[in-house]
Amino acid sequence: MLIMALGLASQFSVTAAAQSASGQQQLRQAAFDELQHAYAMHAGRAEIEVATLDARLQVPVCQVPLQTSVNRLNANGGRVTVRVECHDDSPWSRYVAASVRVFQEVVVTSRALPRDSIIGPGDVILKEHDISTLGGQVIMDPDVAVGQSVRRAVSADTALSIDMLEAPVLVKRGDMVVVIAERGSIAIRGTGTALQAGEAGRQIPVRNNSSERVVQ
Repeated sequence: MLIMALGLASQFSVTAAAQSASGQQQLRQAAFDELQHAYAMHAGRAEIEVATLDARLQVPVCQVPLQTSVNRLNANGGRVTVRVECHDDSPWSRYVAASVRVFQEVVVTSRALPRDSIIGPGDVILKEHDISTLGGQVIMDPDVAVGQSVRRAVSADTALSIDMLEAPVLVKRGDMVVVIAERGSIAIRGTGTALQAGEAGRQIPVRNNSSERVVQ
């Protein structure tokens, strides 16, 4: 009788372990499917890796379709958590961690650019990149970068972001500029001295060289 009891216990243990393994597989597959569906709605190509679960984690096989939801989905990828719920006669819920790499074509430099360089059309190209590793707001359209100035020196093959660029300085402090005063159909031109550096579209104070008045 003792031998039979041990045999039954061993069989039960093996069966329970097999069910738990099947439950874990079901759990991980549900998390993967949820993430695949979520990232299919975003631009780019996603590579999803669901974390391996602790072998000691007991996961009963769910007898009804699992319900899933993503906690704080990041369109750029990175680490993410999926909540998986079973609502059969023995309900349970688990959290599954995963990492997502999202590949999109972004604007990268075709050559090294010194600080304050103004970007030309030949200085940037589109290249597929894992945007989950990039910081800042990446640029997808080369026209956004062309004509802008780089805040710091960048090496070739650098993915550009908005915070790396600024409008180029068109006028430096002390530069001679043309001052135009308009009244109705009359326009008077003169020369002035810029008292500040200025980018395109920015108003700066200018000293009129004739009257010594400061205008803006």
